Amino acid sequence: MSVVLDHPLARTLDEAAHGDFPAADGVVASVGALPGPCDAVAFFADHVLVAAAVEQDWVDGHLAERAAAGSTDPSGGLGLFLAALSERLGRPPMYASLLTSAPHRSGYLHGRVEPGGEPEPGWAAYRTDVRCYRYRGLGASGAFAIGRGPGDRWDVHIRVDEGSGGRVGRELLSAAKTVIPERGMLFGSAPLHDARVLRTLLASGFQPICTEVLLLTRPGS
Repeated sequence: MSVVLDHPLARTLDEAAHGDFPAADGVVASVGALPGPCDAVAFFADHVLVAAAVEQDWVDGHLAERAAAGSTDPSGGLGLFLAALSERLGRPPMYASLLTSAPHRSGYLHGRVEPGGEPEPGWAAYRTDVRCYRYRGLGASGAFAIGRGPGDRWDVHIRVDEGSGGRVGRELLSAAKTVIPERGMLFGSAPLHDARVLRTLLASGFQPICTEVLLLTRPGS
């Protein structure tokens, strides 16, 4: 198992991607900000990591509000906590998704992959070292981008060309797995409002890890 960055969130995501999830112990821990353009909050099963420049005392102070709201708020007060965190961090843009992962694969035979294309700006703003690729196969084409997400992980984003076949999303994700380093893990984010992306990720062998909220606190860094 390889960890690209020595940070609690990076280690926990790497372990979860390999099937070792944190204990469901009710912990909400501030683990410090990550390098790069965004802060992050990762929601595992009854275990939350806050990767931002906020003190544990501040987090603990807002847990009382969360507990008080638990009987009437279906989210258990997590919505209130996120609102308070956003306020504390200056109300940056936010991106909420279900985070999934899949391992590297060594070969791809159904089409051709070559550098080219432009990333989706909204996705790329939360990543660094973004690289774009074009995919061309029989009756299907599209593009995907690979970038460094929170914790220096490898993230993927796909775009299917209009008129391409229904399976091209899966083919793009399969091709993307060959681009990352051997024995690496590839992470895909399914926006909470778009179940189609989640279905495509699951059909391509990606496994759910956690719900994640990214806050764009340092754009361009």
